[in-house]
Amino acid sequence: MVRRNDSQSKKDEEVKTMDKMFELINSLNALTKAVTALTEKITSEYLNTFETIYDSEKDEPQEITAKEQPTPEQQTVTFVELRSRLSEISRNGHTAEVKELLRKFGADKLSDVAESDYTALLAEAEVIANAG
Repeated sequence: MVRRNDSQSKKDEEVKTMDKMFELINSLNALTKAVTALTEKITSEYLNTFETIYDSEKDEPQEITAKEQPTPEQQTVTFVELRSRLSEISRNGHTAEVKELLRKFGADKLSDVAESDYTALLAEAEVIANAG
């Protein structure tokens, strides 16, 4: 009879162990679902934010034919256009020249440049880009 109790207690322990394993598996499944939902939400919010910040029609430089080019007095340069072009020039190996150009306009960073200087800054940056 002792054997039967030992056998029964081993089965009971196995059942308890299996129950704990199933509980762990269910918890891991719930955690996986929660992480997946969170990841989808964060990704969706990030993409929505990006779409509101970046508008390819407004933020990308557009090709202008010779007839359409405005005179310097008519041309207005936005911060985004200036930043885009200076970044491109900097990536093409002119980082030091771009930084020096900012200092020439009394700024350590682009956001410190006066809006009234955007057109002149862009014109000088184009000289740097075309020289190299």
